[in-house]
Amino acid sequence: MNRRTPKGSLLSGRAWYSIKQVGAQQLILRRPDHACRGCTMNPALWTKAFADARLLLAGLTVLMFGFNWLFVWLTSLVELGAFGMFLQALPGEFESLIGVPLAKVASTGGRIALAYIDPVVVFTMVTWSLARGSDAISGEIGRGTMELLLSQPVSRLSLLLTHAAVTTAGSLVLAAAAWLGTCQGLWMTGLMDEVEPRHFIPAALNIFAATFFLTALTTLVSAFDSQRWRTLGLVGAFYIIELLLKIIARMAPKFDYLMYISFLAAYEPQRLVIYPDTAWQVSLRSDSVLIGLGILSYVAAAVVFSRRDIPAPI
Repeated sequence: MNRRTPKGSLLSGRAWYSIKQVGAQQLILRRPDHACRGCTMNPALWTKAFADARLLLAGLTVLMFGFNWLFVWLTSLVELGAFGMFLQALPGEFESLIGVPLAKVASTGGRIALAYIDPVVVFTMVTWSLARGSDAISGEIGRGTMELLLSQPVSRLSLLLTHAAVTTAGSLVLAAAAWLGTCQGLWMTGLMDEVEPRHFIPAALNIFAATFFLTALTTLVSAFDSQRWRTLGLVGAFYIIELLLKIIARMAPKFDYLMYISFLAAYEPQRLVIYPDTAWQVSLRSDSVLIGLGILSYVAAAVVFSRRDIPAPI
């Protein structure tokens, strides 16, 4: 029998394994008792997690960087006077919707800050969160690869931690891409004399915190489910409901209490740019809530995943 470990396998290089086929699909894996079962530093796990994420991360990073760069450039083409007249013609409900005074939006920094709540940026965040969070558990089960992964000398916690670490690093990359895109736009248009790039750092951190929470929540839902499409549907519906609650709370003052049950109440990057004097205090409070909820979601996902049964692939 050939005792060499196959290239690219998750099998430990310190032990040999014999595999024989039973029936049509079932495989029995035999390994020595001393093999490491819970090693979280398995290089193959990290390689797999990075390989699964790299193409999506590359595309979304280019989109995030390029859009924020383009947004600054387009903003530089609009004269402040003309933009101020346009804002004055808007109904007062628009001010409630964007969450900042229109007088502040008329400034250069205020206009650029709107990029951080633009649908393109939100789409990028939600796409990364749902795609990566749903793939963590229900995606692997749905593809029939989870059973194969768990038959290797790695623990369930190792799988989840590796996936979460790579995804969190990707969330940081997207937030950094948003800020760097803004900086590049300010430099190319010569607006750095009017707007300080450091004022956009709290806004970028707010993007990271919101992405981290939504990814962790998606992972939690994924831990309960076995079909990726259902996980995407449930979390997508949750996000839409949360967005509607925030809009209702903003547009109808008598329903402002709804803001307290929407996690998007902690996502206000445009306010962090417009009010730089209090940006770091507000950022610390808002981001702490989002990151704290995200950590709790990951812990709950780990507990559920470690206790649940994994259905056999059909």
